[in-house]
Amino acid sequence: MKAVRLPVFFLTVAALGLACVPRSDEARLRTFLNDTAVLVQKRDLAGVMSRLAGDYVDFEGRDKTGTESLLRDYFRQTGIVIHVLGTRIGPVNADGQATLETEALVSSGAAEVFRKLIPFAGECYRFDVRLRRAPASGWLIVSAGWESIPLTGLFPESLSILKKLFPEI
Repeated sequence: MKAVRLPVFFLTVAALGLACVPRSDEARLRTFLNDTAVLVQKRDLAGVMSRLAGDYVDFEGRDKTGTESLLRDYFRQTGIVIHVLGTRIGPVNADGQATLETEALVSSGAAEVFRKLIPFAGECYRFDVRLRRAPASGWLIVSAGWESIPLTGLFPESLSILKKLFPEI
């Protein structure tokens, strides 16, 4: 009986030890990204804006105020559905800055409802984002750029995820 208890004891200790291991910056950035996508889908303007640094600027020169106006207009559309696809995260530098590239399928909520009738609906975008570590919130977005990309331009890992969502592609 003691022989059975010893492995169980060691497995329990190992599991507790792994639970205490701090999460990596990459894991935190992925969580931040996915949580931000959820805020956009919920049209939570205040939530999204809280993730932008005070000195935020996008690729078209919009500051935080201009971005808030853009998002307000965007949120007036029907529904927003975001499928985060592949994400590539660069190392966090000594200043607490990080970069990531992520691809996402963005579609309207109405298109998602008809997904069985319309096999593929939405547009793929690649986002280039620069972030910095923030003491209270974990990360803040300092700058962002995005572009629409064709299916042929997706990262291989993005295409793999997309094929799971839409097997007919």
